[in-house]
Formats: sequence, C-alpha cells, structure tokens
Amino acid sequence: MVAVSNELSVAAPPAEVWALLAAFDRLAQWAEEIDHSCQLTERSEGVGTERRVQVRTNVVLERVIVWQPEEALAYEIIGLPNVVSRVVNEWTLTADGDHTHLTLTAQVEPGQTMPMKKLPMKIVARLLARQMGSVNQRLLRDLEAAVTRGAFRSASSETERS
Repeated sequence: MVAVSNELSVAAPPAEVWALLAAFDRLAQWAEEIDHSCQLTERSEGVGTERRVQVRTNVVLERVIVWQPEEALAYEIIGLPNVVSRVVNEWTLTADGDHTHLTLTAQVEPGQTMPMKKLPMKIVARLLARQMGSVNQRLLRDLEAAVTRGAFRSASSETERS
C-alpha cells in the first residue's frame, strides 16, 4: 500500500468542519474540482453511505467505511482503473484550541496481477497516490474556504427555509 497525507489547520471547531464533511452528498457545493455529487443510498450518514462523484467525464462511487462524528471519515473510491485494487481517502479531525487540525490521507493498494507484473503496478500505485495527494491538498483548501465563508451554514439555512 502507498499512502500520501496532507494536513491543514482550519480556524473553526471540529463540529463546524464535521458538518461540512458529514453532508456527504454535497461535496460539489464546496469542492471546486467536483462537477457533480449526489447520494446513492437511502441512508445519508454512517458506514455504508454512498455518493456518486463526477469530475469532468470521470465518474466514481465513494462508499463510507469509517464514520466517527467530529473525528474521522473514510471512504473507499470505487470505479478507478484496475491497476489499483483499493483506494481509500481518510479525513481525521483533531481539536486544537479554537481550530481543527485536518489530515487527509489517500491510501492506494496496487492491483493484483501476475508476479512479474507486480512491480509496475506498484509504480502506478505510487503515481496515483501522488496525484491523489495533489487533489487532496486542493480539497483541504476548498474545505477551509467553505468553512471560513460559512458555506454549510448558508446551505443548511436555505434547506430549513424550504
């Protein structure tokens, strides 16, 4: 497995950051690279919740595998090329005074192939992990911007008025 982590401190308590992450189907409302996201399951929170995510013409499914309110959210990314057997993104939130320390880790497992092709798959997994690390850095910045401008509170207020 190859893992790449990015970290950021957000000037908001974990409850505010979690509120944005826990609105699992609303990713496209705050993440600039995401063109569309929607819920695929009846459940809207907890392990097993799924969303469809589209970036340009690429579509993946993300299934929650860890749901610990205000502490951790992890989801498996399904629909990537079979050069990888498993890809997981994991968000961890740690209170730090009036801030939240965020860590976003991409974990990439190379695909299963014949032994003599295993090494190239590991190289591809490393390249994908590095690329995901860049995407995740932008996700962290987008989340920070959304929390700072109160994007989720605004979206919640509009929903409550409807």
